[in-house]
Amino acid sequence: MYKVAPYVDRCIRSLANQDMPTEEYEIICVNDGSPDNCKEIIEGLQQEIPNLILLNQENQGVSMARNNAMAIAKGKYLLPIDPDDYLVSNCLKNALVQADSKNLDVLYCAFEIFDENHTSVWRTDYSLLIGRVDNGYKGYFAVRGPKVKDPDRSVAILYKSALLTKYQIDYPRDVPFLEDGLFLGKVFSVASRVGYSDDDFYQRTTRPGSATNSELFYSEQATTGFLNALQELATHRSNIFLEVSEKRLLNHVKAKFLFLLVIPLIDAGKKKRYLQVIDLIGLKQDHELSIDGVSGYYRFIGLFYKMSPILFWYLYKPVAKLGRLIY
Repeated sequence: MYKVAPYVDRCIRSLANQDMPTEEYEIICVNDGSPDNCKEIIEGLQQEIPNLILLNQENQGVSMARNNAMAIAKGKYLLPIDPDDYLVSNCLKNALVQADSKNLDVLYCAFEIFDENHTSVWRTDYSLLIGRVDNGYKGYFAVRGPKVKDPDRSVAILYKSALLTKYQIDYPRDVPFLEDGLFLGKVFSVASRVGYSDDDFYQRTTRPGSATNSELFYSEQATTGFLNALQELATHRSNIFLEVSEKRLLNHVKAKFLFLLVIPLIDAGKKKRYLQVIDLIGLKQDHELSIDGVSGYYRFIGLFYKMSPILFWYLYKPVAKLGRLIY
């Protein structure tokens, strides 16, 4: 929780309004040094909701807030939720039954996006995926496509706690933007059983100031963060044994972060910094781009990047225009 006091009560009450005994699940709230009265709101709700836990910390950002909650969580499954979102009433037990009955590592749950007037603007459609159990590679791409909104969010997904513990997966500390995408890449590279539910579950709210500002992608903070993401993917890959399909998935995630790193530098005309960055990438073998397993648009522009990262500076804009027409 950080500056979300107007939304917290609705969120917590939706988590409490479930068809499960309170002793069977816990609601962990992290106050990330919020300057408003989030802390006091939760303390008041604790008088009514016995399984509500409050964790206070100095402001460290969303990744560390989630990591600190995960560190004390006791549940078999974890469900991240943003404080300005909420759950449908009496949906949690059904999701847990689906995950448990199929021994899933990951369960995608349906989510719906609403505007400020609470008008539905988009909803996931997993109807054709019901009954399937995929490996991580297939599961990662099964819910993606040109019409999918926010495919890299980590909310509205159940994760088996034992999987995260076994492979030491948590949210990145020094990747300030798209940290969810990095977390998902690591999760799906080791998940062997991925399922899908199309039952109404997660309600997402669009609010002023909640969206990521694209201008931030042009900052030095973002450049450093995406370099850190490449290093974290390399470390994850070297620490565990991966099957071929799992390595191919990490290649796709790595390509995404590599282009998030270099394309804003091209757009901003920062040629000197671009050359410095591709030199840094070239010095680390683990950061080199492999297009094996890379899908769609990233694979297309990746072919040109691999020909020559230096020429890519000049080729990117016409190549990107063609790639968007194709994909």
